[in-house]
Amino acid sequence: MTDPTPEPSPDAEGQNASQIPPALAGPSAEGLPPGVDPQEILKAISGVNLETIDADIESAFGAKMAELDKMLAGLDDLVNKIESDIQNLDQPKPDGPQ
Repeated sequence: MTDPTPEPSPDAEGQNASQIPPALAGPSAEGLPPGVDPQEILKAISGVNLETIDADIESAFGAKMAELDKMLAGLDDLVNKIESDIQNLDQPKPDGPQ
């Protein structure tokens, strides 16, 4: 029987390599999915304003810190209430009328 799978010709790799766009053939394209142009990525991120990102992070951080401060204040109130309840339990009860 003959094998139905044809063997690739020795120059097939050379033919396929010539079909790869130059932007993807270089070392800068390593790790990128096929069809992604590194130059397009650089263009997309060049419009990113780091000051805006920093301000957004600071705003989110400030909001979370304010939320944490409210939670800690509530916890302090709870601790004070529990301590007060414990002190009330420790005090001797006054004797009733005799």
